[in-house]
This record gives sequence, C-alpha cells and structure tokens, in this order.
Amino acid sequence: MRKKYLLEMALMASLSFYSCDKEVIYVQDGEGVESVAAGAQIITLQVENGGDGLATRAGRPLYSAEAKQTIENVKLWICDADGKVVVYVKNINDWNTSSAAYETGGHGRQATIELKDADKLAAGSYKVYAVGYSNSSDYDLSAVTEVKKTEEGEGKYTFKENMVLPLSNTVGEEIFAGQMVLRVEDGKGFKKPIVLNRQVAGAFAYVKDIPYMAGAKYLKLVTSAQNQSLVLGKFNSVDLTGNGSGNGTNVKYVVNGTNGKSEGNEICSIDLNEWFTTIKDENGDNLIDTDNNWAKPEKYKGHALFEKGSVFGGEFVIPFAHVDGKQTLTLQLTKGNGDVLRSWKVNLGSADEQVTSNENNNKVTYWTGLAWDEYATVESANSYSLVRNHLYGIGTRMYDNPSNPGVDPNPGDPDPDPTPENPNDKPESLNNKQELVLKVNDNWEVIHGMELE
Repeated sequence: MRKKYLLEMALMASLSFYSCDKEVIYVQDGEGVESVAAGAQIITLQVENGGDGLATRAGRPLYSAEAKQTIENVKLWICDADGKVVVYVKNINDWNTSSAAYETGGHGRQATIELKDADKLAAGSYKVYAVGYSNSSDYDLSAVTEVKKTEEGEGKYTFKENMVLPLSNTVGEEIFAGQMVLRVEDGKGFKKPIVLNRQVAGAFAYVKDIPYMAGAKYLKLVTSAQNQSLVLGKFNSVDLTGNGSGNGTNVKYVVNGTNGKSEGNEICSIDLNEWFTTIKDENGDNLIDTDNNWAKPEKYKGHALFEKGSVFGGEFVIPFAHVDGKQTLTLQLTKGNGDVLRSWKVNLGSADEQVTSNENNNKVTYWTGLAWDEYATVESANSYSLVRNHLYGIGTRMYDNPSNPGVDPNPGDPDPDPTPENPNDKPESLNNKQELVLKVNDNWEVIHGMELE
C-alpha cells in the first residue's frame, strides 16, 4: 500500500515538473484571452485570409474575391506604453512554410512566439505591432525593415507610429498589418493573439456582352483620385468572421493612403485582343462576337477560369478619398490611343452599407498627412472613397477557380458556358447598361457589388 502511494506521488510530481518546464498549459479567462501557467509569455501571430496564390510580381495578382495571402515575411516588435521605445523584435522570413493554417473566423495562417529568458517582458503596458509583406516588394519598406530594438545612449533608436510606405508601382500591392495593447501583470503569464488584416483596397471588372465599336481595343477601370503611399496605422486588428460578410461593428471605413496625385489613375486596363480572336460583329447584334471568337484566355497554367465571352481585370489599390462632385470609378471602352468610345459610371448600390451606415454617423477615417481625422460629409453612390480591406467589384467573382473553390490551381477546366449560371461566378452584362453597380468584399471586411450606369 505504501509502495503504491509513493509511486502515485512520484508520478504526480513528475507530471507537475513536466507541465511547468516542458509544455505550456493554457487557461481561458472568459474574455477570449488565454493566461498561461508558469508565467509563460506567448504571442500568436495571425494573418487573415490564407491561401496559396500564384504571384506574377511582388505580392499576388487579384483574380477574384477569394480570401488569400502570399506574403513571405512577418515582422513583429513590442514597444513601451508610449509606443516609442522598442523592447523586442522578431522576424519571420519564411511565413508560408513556418506558419500553420487556422480556421477561427476564416482561412488564415498563424505562428506562435514565446518570450523567454532575457526577452521576457517586465510588468507594465506595451504596444505590439506586426507587418506582413512580400519579397521584392514594390513598397519602400524601410520604415518596417529598419525597426530595431532600442539601445540606451545618445543615438538610441526611437520608433514612430503611422509609418508611410511609398509605392514605386502605379497600382497597389497586398500587405498586412496589425497592432494590440498588451498588459503584463507581475508573476502572471499570458497568451494573446495579434491579428493582421489587409491594408489595401481592391477593385475588379468582370463583364461580358462587350459593345462592338470600330477601333475598340481596351476596357479601362479609371479613378477620380490616386494615392502613391500607404500609411500603416489606425489598424482594425480583429479576427474577421467571414469573407466579405460585413462583420457588423467590426467593419471600418479607413482611407490610409497619402501622397496623392492631382489626377486619377487606371486601376486596370483589359486588352480585348487577349480575350477575343478578332474584334468584330458579324452577326449584327452590336456586341463583340463570342462564338468561335472568344480566345479562352489562359491565366493560370493553361487553364481557362472565366465564363465564355467574358473579360476580367483587377488590381489592389492604395485607398483614396472621394472627390466631391466627381465620379469615383468609371469603366471606359477606348481605342488603342486612349480615345474614349463609350463609358459607364460605376456606382455603389443605394443600399450599400458604405453609403447607408455613414448616414448614421459612421464616418470615413482618413490620414491628413499629420494625424487621423474623419470626413465631415457622407459618402454617396457616385462619389465614394475606396477604403482599406474592402473589395469593389463589377460582376461576381468569388473564387480564382470557380469549378473548384478554394483550390488553386485546378487540374481541370471549369465549364466556360455554365448552365445553370454559377451564382459565385457571374460576369456583369454591358449590353444596354448605362450604370454599373459595385460590390465590396473582404476577409476582406466587405465585398461591394457595384452598379453600371
């Protein structure tokens, strides 16, 4: 009996020792934050919108509203309560292979960092920042990559919030970032996630029934304004619950672009000769012929991914503010020299929350160049801002590969002429349209469906 008792006590002691020194025991505190045994300090990096995309340049191309990421690097740093003195820095340069998928709220990736020994934080308040970006980025990422731990002395490094990232390209590039406030209590551990969300907007045109006009060569999606630098700040660091679902109070309207140009910009230019064998109208219906004339464009490893007769173009966009009295987005049919043959206004629907919620004083937050402020006026269906982590689309395009959602690339071709129509893949007809309606999507926060006028 005594021998059995001693064996049980020894087993309990060994388990207790193992739990404290070899593994971390997590305890939910009822508020969505986990505390940990033995004073362990753990931060979980979570990047929203996971997936394996095919990159043709820095970042990934925008082919649909699918929630994805292809970043290779995540940098995390911890500051004091004032956000100036950097006490810890961590670089992850192989994010897509070292992180793991997670399903909470969406399809993202996450990695866990444990602070040990000299890296452990003393009791007090801290600010945690993290940025996810691509190799060979078109952004000037000096403000991120040069963040380093503060050293004492005359020339010590001081971190500045609201980092401005100039862009060398004319279109946006996907980048993720987030921030959280961390309170460390004496003698207590913690486990807390920091969620990184997309910092740019997106826009695409997915249309069919293209009017035939002599000399037509391009369909262009153009804007009333353009910003050339991105501001990392005023983060919406929440775990979004669905791709483009709206997420209630978690939806934010933030224009985090700066360094604007006086004129607008082409978001995308669709070369019709890449989609049609010949620009012609032999059947006399005033539309570009599609039967035996659609070029079945091969965008992903030889597989056509679009409905027969359709064309597609899209890009990520640095957010910009609406210009009073000007149409924000316009779709133009042009000649090769840029002469406009026909144009369509691209509007937000009258029930779109970016219009209706702002009537309820949910203003658009924007960067003044020095600080964050709010618009004094509401958005309208014609004149609206392109805001962070919202996708503005003409037509419906939920997946890069609609025949096999979420899997990319697909070993087989989707049906180019589906019957019945695929509700997740439906180009907008331009025939007899005067106005287009935008739709916005996230994990992506919101997917906006746009209207053509």
